[in-house]
Amino acid sequence: MKTHPLYQSPKYDDNENIRKKGYNERCISCNKPMRQEDIKYYVHMTTDWVAIDSENLSLISKLGYSSQGYYPIGGECRKNMPPEFIFKRMK
Repeated sequence: MKTHPLYQSPKYDDNENIRKKGYNERCISCNKPMRQEDIKYYVHMTTDWVAIDSENLSLISKLGYSSQGYYPIGGECRKNMPPEFIFKRMK
């Protein structure tokens, strides 16, 4: 299992003020509003706030990490992360 720092857009704080009706989620990297039905990609974060490339919770725990859960990441922001840290839309 590998970890990677989360990409954070330099526009993260500026995007805080963007509000759109029906857009109830936000990209973890740039903070732009997203609609739930449009989310295609996620990153799996630890409580230390680093991305991990595994969905295996027992392995994550065995290696001393704790899962913080999955967070949506937009199509453009995901290009700034190694592909092994991007998970497709969860069913």
